[in-house]
This record gives sequence, C-alpha cells and structure tokens, in this order.
Amino acid sequence: MSIISSKKLDPAVERQHRRNILFNAVPRLLDEELAPALGGWRFLFMARLFLLAPFYRKRFATEGDDRPLREVKKTFLLVGVLYKELAKRIGDPSALAITQTFLYRLACVVQRQAYFPPPGQPRTWDHFHREHEAQMEEGFISHNENDGVLHTDATVTMHITRCRFHECFRDMGNAAITEAFCRSDEMVFNEYSPLMRFHRGGQVPDTIARGALRCTFSYERLPSPWDGGVGLRRADLLKGAKTEA
Repeated sequence: MSIISSKKLDPAVERQHRRNILFNAVPRLLDEELAPALGGWRFLFMARLFLLAPFYRKRFATEGDDRPLREVKKTFLLVGVLYKELAKRIGDPSALAITQTFLYRLACVVQRQAYFPPPGQPRTWDHFHREHEAQMEEGFISHNENDGVLHTDATVTMHITRCRFHECFRDMGNAAITEAFCRSDEMVFNEYSPLMRFHRGGQVPDTIARGALRCTFSYERLPSPWDGGVGLRRADLLKGAKTEA
C-alpha cells in the first residue's frame, strides 16, 4: 500500500479519542436514539446492554474468526447487543433503523476526531490523507483489507476488498447494520473541505454492505476558488458586489 507519509498515530491522542467516544459520545447518542422508542425505560435498557455483553460476546464468536475479526467484534460488541435486544422489544425493522442511526452518528464523531485537524488549522488535502492512511495502517480501520492506495496529483483511489465490519455485523445478526459506515464516509469526507470531493465511482452497488464485491473510495482534489492574479476569492467578490448594490 502506498502511503503519503510515514506518519504514526500518537498513542496518547488515540487514548483520549477513545475515552471521549466511550464516556461522552456513546452514552449521549444511545440516550438520544432510544428516547423516542423506549421513553423512561431506556435507562434500564442501557444498563441491561452492558450486563448482557459477556453473554453476547460468546454468542457472536464463530470458530472461523481470525484475530482481526475478533478485534472488530470486541470493538462493536455493544452495537450487536443493542440490535439484538431492541429486536426483542420493538421488532426487527425498528431495531435495525435505530441501530443504524446510532452507529452512523457515532461513526461520524469518530471520523471527525480522526481526520479533522484542531480548530483553527487548515483542512488540507495532505493532512486528510496522512491521517486516513495512518488509520488504515494501525487505527480503527486497519482490520479491513484493500487493494492498494493509488495517488495522482489530483486523485486518491482505493478499494476495500474485505470488510470485517460487514462480517462482524453478519455474525451479530444483521449485516445491513454495516451500511451506516458507508453513509458516514460519504457525509464526513465530503464535509471535510470544499476542495475535496469523495464519491464511490458511479457504479451501483458501490460497497460490500450494499451488495458489491468491494467498496470504492475515490477522492478528487478540486480547483481552488481563487481568481488568478486578483488575490480575492470568488465568494469575496460576490459579497462585495452585493454590498455595492
């Protein structure tokens, strides 16, 4: 796999990110997503999820699990428990919808933490791809397999050829849960910068979770909105024209 740089993840930063997810994002998002369906009973339900986790850990394991898949199942154990317990209470369609929305929102939080620079620093093309490829090497998406990252001056492309997230949720009862990750990619990568466009290449289906043989990741570096030789952004010019009017 071609890497933009030899950047390594900072263990202290990664630990801080995990603490923020576990103690802030997860409880908040669970509370918000469960409130409409369960009302005041959601607090007992959330406690039950954690109590049942050891039971479900054994239930979700299969004989053919390799080490990366075991790690993915450990990471997303609570998501599988959430889906299974919700299905018992409110039925499968509603359980899937709530679980997907929870995971989608959680994935957006995780990705923004991982890829966005601190407030006040520019969101550059190189920064994003350094962070993304570092995560692919040793971070939360390192357990998936890809066919290599291809770089040109204006594009970065790759394909996920084995998605262990999909295998994880398949073994947890519903592989469709994985589609939440597809949507979070499309949301977060396209909000990163107006000078970067993320897409799936135009083929349907375009991810493993949606029925394709591989997941397409395609990034395009868009032209800068600066007008040559003037030194003003087009948006500034338009703003000035409106002011004069």
